[in-house]
Amino acid sequence: MSYNSYLKDRGNPWDYDSGPPINLSWARLFSETPNYRQLSKTLLGSEKFRWHFGPMYYRGRLKANSVKVVIIGQEGAQDESLTHRSFSGGTGGRMQHFLNFIGINHSYLFLNTFVYPIHGQYSNNIKWLAQNPQSPIVQHRHGIFNYILAKNDVHLIVAVGTAAKESVKTWVESWGGTCPDGTSDLSTSTGEFLDPKTKIVGVLHPGGAGQGGSITAIKQSFQDAIDKIRNWNDQDANWLKPDSGMTRDLNKPYTYSNAPIPFCDLPYGINWRLGRGSTSSNRKDSQRSIQLFSANGKYSNTGDAITYSDLAIGSDEGYSQETGDVPYEPPVNHYKNYDTGPGSSFAKLFMGGRSGLSWPSFTSLGVRAHESFGLGPIYRGRPDEATILILADQQSHDDLFTCRALTGDAGQKMQAYLAAIGITRQYCILRVLPVDTLDLSVAERKSIASHPEVIAIYNDIIKKILDKNKTKIILVSGPVSDKLIDQCDIKNIDMIKLKAWTEDGAKQNWQNALEEIQHKNFPKDIDNPSFSFDGESLQIPGYDLPYGTLKWQGSSGDRARRANNSNGQCSPDYYKFIMPDWAYKLDPPPLSAKEQEAISNIP
Repeated sequence: MSYNSYLKDRGNPWDYDSGPPINLSWARLFSETPNYRQLSKTLLGSEKFRWHFGPMYYRGRLKANSVKVVIIGQEGAQDESLTHRSFSGGTGGRMQHFLNFIGINHSYLFLNTFVYPIHGQYSNNIKWLAQNPQSPIVQHRHGIFNYILAKNDVHLIVAVGTAAKESVKTWVESWGGTCPDGTSDLSTSTGEFLDPKTKIVGVLHPGGAGQGGSITAIKQSFQDAIDKIRNWNDQDANWLKPDSGMTRDLNKPYTYSNAPIPFCDLPYGINWRLGRGSTSSNRKDSQRSIQLFSANGKYSNTGDAITYSDLAIGSDEGYSQETGDVPYEPPVNHYKNYDTGPGSSFAKLFMGGRSGLSWPSFTSLGVRAHESFGLGPIYRGRPDEATILILADQQSHDDLFTCRALTGDAGQKMQAYLAAIGITRQYCILRVLPVDTLDLSVAERKSIASHPEVIAIYNDIIKKILDKNKTKIILVSGPVSDKLIDQCDIKNIDMIKLKAWTEDGAKQNWQNALEEIQHKNFPKDIDNPSFSFDGESLQIPGYDLPYGTLKWQGSSGDRARRANNSNGQCSPDYYKFIMPDWAYKLDPPPLSAKEQEAISNIP
C-alpha cells in the first residue's frame, strides 16, 4: 500500500481520540468558554482573537489518572483550527519530539493559555485579560488547570513561551504559591497545592524563530529544561518513568527537531496531512477560510497558480442553535453532543486495517487527489444502531475537513429526508470510496468501486452492520453506490434506490420514494413523521461529528472547495474550508452579567 510513508511514527489511522470522557467534567469546563470576542472588543477596542474557526481546548489524554506531563502554551494556529486540537501543527511537532526524548509518548496533555488563537504575538496590551485573577479568561483557564491536578498525578508541567510562563506563574500565585525567580526560572515555584513531585520548567516558544527570535536561544532553553529533568530524575529514579515501551538517555545532548502527532491524539477520520509534525495549512480570505495543502503543495500555494470557483457564501437554511450557542464554537448547552467514533472494530475495518481487507492503491487506479491526504472518513452515524443504512456517493469535499461522511449540501438534504421518514438517530451513512473522486467521470468512479478489494471491504462492512439485526432498509444514493451494491453479496433486506442529490431530477426521485418507504415497517425516532420532503436542508447534528466541531460546520451547504490549476483542471494539492457569509458577518453577543461585573472592577 503506497500510503505507508505518510503513517511513519504516527501509529495506525484507526487509532483516534474519542473526545472528553462523558463521565468526567471536561466537556462542561470547555463549554464554559468566556466571550473572548466581546471581551477583546470592550477592553482592547478590536478583535484580538482569530475566532472564525473556533477554540481548541486540548490534545492528549483526558481520562482520570492518565497524565504525567502537562504542556501549556499559546499554540493555536490554522492546523489546530482544522484538527480542533491544540499543538497539532509545527510547534506541536517540536513539543512531540521533546516528549519522545524524555520517554513520554502517551501520558501527556497539551493545553492553551487562550483557547482561541491570537492575532499577532502575545503583548502587554492583553495582559489584564491574560493574567488578572478577575479576568473571566483567567478564571476559566484556572478551572481547567485545577481539574487536571484533581484527576491526575502530574509529575511535570512545561510552559512554552512567555504567555504560558506568565499563566503558570499566575496560577501558582492564585493558590498562595510563589515563583521566587519569576518566569525566568519556574523550576523554583512552590505551593502547598502542588504535590512535591510536581515540577515546573519553561522553554522558549519554538514559533519565536519565525518572529525574529534567536533559534540558538530556543534550542538552549530546551537543553536547559532537559538538564533540569535529568537532575530531578537522578534525585528520584521513580519521579518520571518512561511510558511503556519507551526508552531514553537524558545524558545525550538534546537534538532540536520535530516529530509527528500520533493519530490517537486526533479525531477519527482526520486527513493525514494534519498532525504530520509541520504546518500543512494557511489562512486565506481575511480569516474566512483555511487552505489545506498536500505533500506536493506549498504554504500559501507559493509558486502554484491556482484559483477557487467561489467563496461558498452559503445560507443559514436549516441552521439552528439554542440560547448560549454561537456558530463559531461547539454546542454550549448540549456539550455532550459529539460522536465518540465508530469503535475499534469498525474503525479498523473502515480504514482498511483488517487482515485481508486492505484498500487498494487508489493512485494506481486513477485517483488524482494527492495520496498524502490519506484515507478519509466513509461513515457517519451509528453503525451499531442503524435502522436505516445509507450507501451514498461522495458529493462534496466537506468530508475532508469534518472527518465524517456526507456532511455538505447533499448530506444536509439527506438529514432532512431522514427526519421526514422519522429517523433522527438510528442511521448509518457509508460513503463510497475513502478518497476524493469528484474530478473523475462517473464511469471512472464506477470502475474504481468495482475493484475486488473495494467490493470486499464494503461487503464486509455492510454484513457487519446487518449482523446487528437492526437494519430494515438500505437506501442507495447515486450511480456509483448503485454499481457497488449490485456487486456485494447482500440479500434479504429491503433496498431502495435514490439518485444522488447532485443528479438531475433528484428532488422528484426522492419524493417518489417516500411512498414506498412509508409502507415499510421499521422502528422510528419520531412518532407520526410527515413523509413529506420538498428539498429542504437540516444541519448535520452535533452527535454525528467529532468533539470540537463548530456549530456552523455541517451547515450552510457545501463549505469546502477544491482548487483549480491554471489549465482549469482540479488541482491534486489544494482544498479550502470556508466559513459561511452569514456567520462571518456576525457581531459577538453582549457580555454576560458576570463578565460585565468582572471588567467593571478594572482600575
